[in-house]
Amino acid sequence: MPGPRLPLRSSSIAICLTFTLAACGNGGDGSGQNGPSANGGGELSIAQLKEGATLVSLIPAQSQLPVGPGPFTFGLVTSGGDLLTGGAPQVFLATDETSRVIGPFTASFHRFTAFERFPNSAPRTPLTGFYSVDVDVPRPGNWLFAGVAEEGATHSVGTALVTVTEGPQAGQVGTEALTTATPVATTDEGRRKICTREPPDAMHYISLDDALQNGKPTVVNFGTPLLCTSRMCGPVVDEQLAVFEAVGPDRANFIHVEVYPERDQERPAPVFLEWGFDTEPITLVIDGEGMIRSRFEGPVTADQIQAALDPLL
Repeated sequence: MPGPRLPLRSSSIAICLTFTLAACGNGGDGSGQNGPSANGGGELSIAQLKEGATLVSLIPAQSQLPVGPGPFTFGLVTSGGDLLTGGAPQVFLATDETSRVIGPFTASFHRFTAFERFPNSAPRTPLTGFYSVDVDVPRPGNWLFAGVAEEGATHSVGTALVTVTEGPQAGQVGTEALTTATPVATTDEGRRKICTREPPDAMHYISLDDALQNGKPTVVNFGTPLLCTSRMCGPVVDEQLAVFEAVGPDRANFIHVEVYPERDQERPAPVFLEWGFDTEPITLVIDGEGMIRSRFEGPVTADQIQAALDPLL
């Protein structure tokens, strides 16, 4: 693999379930600066990438991906359940193990840190971080993704089938945000009625429909800190809070939509269903004209949210 590598590390935590539950609930076409395309890679296949490699598990965080460019979030887990962290794994994709690959796309590691600044009692994933990479899938179908990590002489490869769809995705980038009303509360007592985080966060001060009319960009998160199956919702709300604190409500709108305000997992919030979501957390960054510019399913960190928001401020 070309290019320098940061040290890879592993942490002994049970993270497979975290990613699997999340999944259940600028690479271009591979010819850009991330590396050679399938054509440039000759007959390189995923089967060849696995030759002589230590096999690990690649765990996607998204339930599915859309056709075209977009982020792919994943973890690499050893057979002993250790999470690989750091480094810059290369991601390849192909229609099967023997077909020519598209890639590589270079991934980066993102670490959860905001919960240390905003103490709360929400369940927290044992996941310390995750990898994210921009890929570009040319057509729908079941694609085989491979993550290749190197540290010294150690060559690790994980693969997973990922469903790629052509139809519209709920909250899809490039579409207009739904002007739906969301619960508003500005006191601690009021926020406790519509937020399962303890203490409740302050990002309930404006309704989404009003936010989409004031000309500011909006960061909206659909998540349930208390009842999140993957336990990612609490940390993601904390990461959103870090950006809220850094940017402030005068420059952008920040909204946390609680998925289960009644604390009943059989009764999700109507606005969650209206958007068509079937997993959480989902974080959207919307421009001042109401167009969705970034979509993060599952884990996301403050630096990723900030990078998506900055061009819109």
